[in-house]
Amino acid sequence: MATIKVNKIEAARRQIDAAIRLLFDNEDPISIHTLTMAGFRILRDIAEKQNSNISKVAQTFIRPGMEGKFWGSMQTFANFLKHANKDPDGIIDNIQEEVNDSILLLASLYYQDLGYQFTPEMLALTGWYSAIHPDFIRDDAPKNIQTQLEAVQGTLTGKSRQEQLVEGKEVLKIARAFLRG
Repeated sequence: MATIKVNKIEAARRQIDAAIRLLFDNEDPISIHTLTMAGFRILRDIAEKQNSNISKVAQTFIRPGMEGKFWGSMQTFANFLKHANKDPDGIIDNIQEEVNDSILLLASLYYQDLGYQFTPEMLALTGWYSAIHPDFIRDDAPKNIQTQLEAVQGTLTGKSRQEQLVEGKEVLKIARAFLRG
């Protein structure tokens, strides 16, 4: 039997990268959310131990006044999927699968804020997300986010969610080639 040895950062990176690949393959949003939140929570906990603050990270790119919409229903859905002790027959509705996009972005930013380089998946996700949600992005956002936005924005405007995910998969191929150099 094979054994696995992994630290928390590596586990979170692998969860986030797998969730991004699943997202761009248009797989099950509940599975994507579960992986996303598991990785996100590890990174958030580590960042808090290091006195990092997601609000500071998010403020570098979220347009003032859009914070509430951005943070949305992140925790409600995760808690519903994780616990059944109080509501074993519970049903949740009106959850937009796009919440996964925002959490994956935050997790990627946490990873980078902790001193690690974006993986190809994270690089693709940040560019793709920025192009789909340009109204969230501050005019004075970091140059790498602005560059990613300009590179993919024209290809995503006015497309369906399915088409956007297909484009995301293409952006991932480009990011892999770019980072391999």
